Amino acid sequence: MAHVPGPARRRRDRRRVGLALAGALLASCGSDSGTHADAPPAPIGPSARFRPPARDAAVRAGADLGGLRCTPSRAARVGVHVELFADGYVVVVPAGIGLGGRTRRDGAYVRGGRCSYPIRTHEPTGLLEVDPHQRLRVRDLAVIWRRPIDRTALAGFRGRVRAWIDGEPWRGDPGDVPLRRHANVVVVLGRPVAVHARYVFPPGF
Repeated sequence: MAHVPGPARRRRDRRRVGLALAGALLASCGSDSGTHADAPPAPIGPSARFRPPARDAAVRAGADLGGLRCTPSRAARVGVHVELFADGYVVVVPAGIGLGGRTRRDGAYVRGGRCSYPIRTHEPTGLLEVDPHQRLRVRDLAVIWRRPIDRTALAGFRGRVRAWIDGEPWRGDPGDVPLRRHANVVVVLGRPVAVHARYVFPPGF
């Protein structure tokens, strides 16, 4: 009789597959890149600081956050891609940002949620699902994620922060970068990294 893995083993296997998929997706985030096209992809940072949690108690409770509400709306979302780097390492944009209430993990993905904010993530690849009817910016992602992103802060790191949108330098506050459909936003603190101009979005976004 063939051996059937138990539930714990199956969960570990799903997690390994999911994390491997997430790593592959992160490594391929910029198949079209700018002047750094020959640079190898940056690795994920070596400590937990580079893998911040997606939610806090306020988000889990679905509280209003700076005028951004968690609603049960099933309206279509558009895709925006955000890459974050600190000191030459990837800062993971985790799955589960912007999902209120109870969620469940499926490998590297997060499913469910009683409600969702105008910006949410289901996978840890930097793919944001954004409400196209609101004029949202990177600072709104920071509010929902509970991680400041501005001229001197990037998701728990401090220092000079710069931003690019679709490969072009952003001259103002990184928090003001617009989250428009199919934008590829790169935000960097510290050491320079490859700045990708485009991202291949999955169907439906």
